Order: sequence, then structure tokens, then C-alpha cells
Amino acid sequence: MSDMAKEVLDLKKVEEAMVEKHNELIGTIEKANEEAKNAGSVANETKSAIDGISGQLNDIGDRLHEMEQKGAHGESTDEAYDIGAEFVKSEQFQAFAEGRQNGARMEVKTAIVNATGQNQPLVDSDRLGGINATPNRVLSIRDIIPTSQTDSNLIEFVRENVFTNSAGPQYSSPNYENVAKAESGITFTLVNEPVQTLAHFLPASKQVIADSAQLQSYISGRLMYGLKLYEEAQLLSGSAASGQLNGLITQATSYTAQSPALTNELDIIRDAIKQAHQSEYMPDAIVLNPSDWYDIEVRKVGTSDDRYVVGNPRSMMGPTLWGLPVVVTNSIAAGTFLLGSFGMGAEIKDRMNATVEVSREHSDNFTKNMVTILAEERIALCVYRTEAFITGSL
Repeated sequence: MSDMAKEVLDLKKVEEAMVEKHNELIGTIEKANEEAKNAGSVANETKSAIDGISGQLNDIGDRLHEMEQKGAHGESTDEAYDIGAEFVKSEQFQAFAEGRQNGARMEVKTAIVNATGQNQPLVDSDRLGGINATPNRVLSIRDIIPTSQTDSNLIEFVRENVFTNSAGPQYSSPNYENVAKAESGITFTLVNEPVQTLAHFLPASKQVIADSAQLQSYISGRLMYGLKLYEEAQLLSGSAASGQLNGLITQATSYTAQSPALTNELDIIRDAIKQAHQSEYMPDAIVLNPSDWYDIEVRKVGTSDDRYVVGNPRSMMGPTLWGLPVVVTNSIAAGTFLLGSFGMGAEIKDRMNATVEVSREHSDNFTKNMVTILAEERIALCVYRTEAFITGSL
């Protein structure tokens, strides 16, 4: 057993002994009062018992005081409280001993201690300001897509469908002149993307907003973040149904293996880049889930070699793969990748930038002293060339 544990046990025993002697002294004092009441005086034996118990309490108090001094950082000048000695010295006991009254009584006051937990009556809690929210996701998909404004609720653009290139020489044996030249052909498709409204709101009482200036700002910030978080998910995976955006992954060309013997994620992504190159597109970014990027970074050259294939624990550069920047985000599902020519293949059209409004003009807000805090935006995503984006499974 450690010295600290022994001291705790010794201290507990001393406290128990003090409680025992305290109760014994109280009983003896009550006996003295009863003797004084019946016989008009206290027996010498009872007085001696009080003195004896008082002395024992004093010894225990000294021992407890000594033990407490060992654990204290500074010395204390307080003496152990001797209830027996205090009773003998009291005016009540002196008057009783001199026969000026028939009994003696001393009130033993209860120690003042504080409650625990919340709502303590004697100690004010230290209430810290602010609200500790969950962490915000770093939103980065909008940053890699060109953005412009629109003043319409419908975006239309022309997408080249098929280009038949028949370019060649003007020649027909044996003549080079006065013969028909080759005719090429192009077909087009008119594509339209409606501007969609993304929004959500929170109700709050007029009183709580007025009484807590910080709360409205906090709610507005969380609503704006929630809106932008949903926007990022829509830019990637919106289904184009029920008012959703038509997302990049939804419209992207599916990855088809271009090379045999692909053994890991690195091979698959490089093969997808090859697929894009064969379609004349030059990808400028790759989007991966953090779990997939972790698997790539920690892969080592061999089981007995501590060299990483891609990862470099000392590198201060951002994530890159095959010369392309990697956007690592939880907005894409684990096991799925997206790469593409974001700069030329797509564009975000903002009809109304994201805003936060506060209004009482909703339902019965006026009669209930409620306000509605609304975050809203109007946006369209135009994917000009679906072949510019390739998605697949890792």
C-alpha cells in the first residue's frame, strides 16, 4: 500500500474516533444535565468523565491537525476545536458548578458546508460566454468551379452533340479541281438547367432574440453554414429531381478501365486520367473522401520498407496526386472518386446569393411574439460537357 493510501486510511480512522468521542461527550453532558435536574448538582464522577473525554478529544484533534498539516502547502495557525474544553469553560457550566443554576447546556452548531452540483446556494458558478458548436466542414467544391451571376430563373446553353469531321483534300482521280470537297457535320443539343431554391429556417421567440444579442448572430451563422453544407452536397451528388441540382457526379461519365492489371487506388485514378486524356480533356482536380486519401497516403513501398508511396510526413504542401490537386472532403462518399476539368466543364450560376433574413411575417408569429430566421439562395449548376468529368469506384 502506498504512503498516500496509508495517510488517507489514518485520517479516516482519526475522523471516526473524533466522531465517536464527540457522541460520547454529548451523552455525558446530557447525563450531567439530568443529574443536575434531579439532584441539583453534578456528580464528581460525571465531571471527571467530561474532563477525560474532553482530553481525549483534544488529543485526537491535535493528531488530526498534525496530519492535515502534512498535506497542506502552507502552515495553519488554527487549533483543533475541543468541544469538551469549550463546555467546561462556558458560562453555563460555571454557573451550574457554582450552584447558581440547576443545569448547563451548550449548543453545538452544525458545520457550514456548500452543496454540490448546479444551483449551489453559497458559491456562484463561473458561466463562460459563447456557445461551443460542433466543427464546421471545410467547404471547397464551389472554389474549384467557375461562378457567375444570372438574372433569370432558367439557364439554357447549347451543347455540341456529334461532330463528324470529314476534312480532307479536294481530289477525285485524276482531277484536283472542279470536284466536290468533303462535307462534315455537327449536331447540337439545347440543354436547360432551372434555377433551384435551397433554403431552411428556424423559429425563435422575440424575447430570447432581444435578451441575447449573441443568439441571433449564432443562429444566423449556423443556418448559413447548414445551407452551404447542403449546397456542396448538391453540387456533387444532386439528383436533379424534386428541386435538387443536377450534380457533377450524377452527370459525370462513368469510369471504364483503360488498362489491365489495376491493383490499387493509385492505378485506378491514373487510369481515369488516361480516360479523360483520350477524350481530349485535361483534368485539373480530383475529389476524394478523407478515408480514401488516408489509405493512399499511408501505403508503403513494401511490407519491410518504411518508405511511403505517396505520403510524406514532413511535407507542408497540399495533397496532390499524379500532378493534380486533391480536394479531400466528407461531401463525397467513401469509395467514390471524381476527377475532371472543373475550370472548363462546369459553371455555377447564382441568381440570388445566400442571405439570412429575420421576419415576423410568418404564420401566427405576430400574436406569439415569434420571429422566423431564414437562410436562402437561388442557384443553378451548368455542366457543359459531361465527358469532362469522370467518376467511379475505388
